[in-house]
Amino acid sequence: MNYSISGRLCQSPRICVFHIKITKISDIIAHNGGAGSDGAGKTARNLYNLLVISPEICYTKPMKPKEGEALTNTERIAEYIAGGCTGSDRLGVEIEHFVLGRGGAQVTYNSGIQDILNSLAEYYTEKEYSCGELIALCNDEASITIEPAGQLEISIKPCRSVSEIDAIYRAFTERVQPALAKHGFTLAACGYTPRSKAAELELIPKERYAFMDRHFKGTGTSGINMMRATASTQVSVDFSDEADCVRKLRLSSLLAPVLALITDNSPVFEGEPYGGRMLRTRIWQNVDPVRCGTIPCLFDEDMGFLKYAEYVYNSPPILIMTENGAVYTGMRTAAEIYEGRALTEPEIVHLLSMFFPDVRLKRYIEIRPADSLPRPLALGYAALIRSLLIKDALPASDISGAGTGDIENAKSELMEKGYDGVIYGRPVREITDRIFRNAEAVLSADDAAYLAPLKERVYSARA
Repeated sequence: MNYSISGRLCQSPRICVFHIKITKISDIIAHNGGAGSDGAGKTARNLYNLLVISPEICYTKPMKPKEGEALTNTERIAEYIAGGCTGSDRLGVEIEHFVLGRGGAQVTYNSGIQDILNSLAEYYTEKEYSCGELIALCNDEASITIEPAGQLEISIKPCRSVSEIDAIYRAFTERVQPALAKHGFTLAACGYTPRSKAAELELIPKERYAFMDRHFKGTGTSGINMMRATASTQVSVDFSDEADCVRKLRLSSLLAPVLALITDNSPVFEGEPYGGRMLRTRIWQNVDPVRCGTIPCLFDEDMGFLKYAEYVYNSPPILIMTENGAVYTGMRTAAEIYEGRALTEPEIVHLLSMFFPDVRLKRYIEIRPADSLPRPLALGYAALIRSLLIKDALPASDISGAGTGDIENAKSELMEKGYDGVIYGRPVREITDRIFRNAEAVLSADDAAYLAPLKERVYSARA
């Protein structure tokens, strides 16, 4: 049997993530254990009932615990995340929009969003209700949901090309247009609502948002603005194994200030011109330091699935979901709430959804710094993320930020100086030059064509 083995354990001794290449093998017999300094041969023998192996794949399976011993809840969270190891090159995109009335005021759920959802319902096979009201739609291409104050979001399924994302997004805009026209509404893609003031906007009928609104009033000054008056473009990518996941988390987090700058699309704040830069970044800095910003453990030597699980499990989730609906849990940590019983998969999914760092980890990686963008710019941004995290257009070694403090300093620098700023020891103009040059080199011709509007916008802003 000829084989090579690489990778590393999760920080749990009972969860392993390996990339294994095996040739001339019809069967493999190994035994329970971990990868230490004993060499590849002994390591392979120690993997009995742990890995299902075929040439050049990554597959994770929890080890059977010893009799009478169960996985801890942090191990269960880590195991769930590890289930995302696919090696896929797919890209998911979410775009939030404001629906605006004739005078430019933001339309809320009761003033028109409900009617729009009802008009779209015929195109979607699945429907979700809260308090008896329609709040979400889904089919095999996309889901349509509403954010806290009625921002309309489309979440497009993972796709292998930007053109496929484009086609799904165009279909959505064509379907929603008649309902908008009927009411005299328009769909706006920008980072902050252009005419309304946050405090004047009502929340949709969803308990989750009521509890979040209550919680953020005690953790920062801008929760009300974030929930009611901001909109974003989010791009999600897969990972092949734990090491690939950590690499992508670190690189995209280091680039978060740059991504926020090149997608800055918030010229108005509370109905008045905003003279600064990266408004959404500034707002998120003042929401809740426990769950926003840079992942605290991102640059720890043992960063991995379990470390992220510990970050989530030892922090307050704000609320939990029960058979009777949402329950506010305040500052109690998940560890305190779930002490003495095993987490279920729906509870794990919920916990992971209650944290909002610049780059979020679920069973995929969600890059969150960008403002909501019009279609051509949003597609260009998706192509850019594809080049950076799937096509490796910018090696992590090209950016020498060593910790969370470096990222926060970079945000401050770019909010103050924009494209004249210097971050990680380099002018941001040099970094953006390299990003776009490398992206054009590694993307397919079709995907690269989508970059042009975003590149033109960035270079115009720089001038």
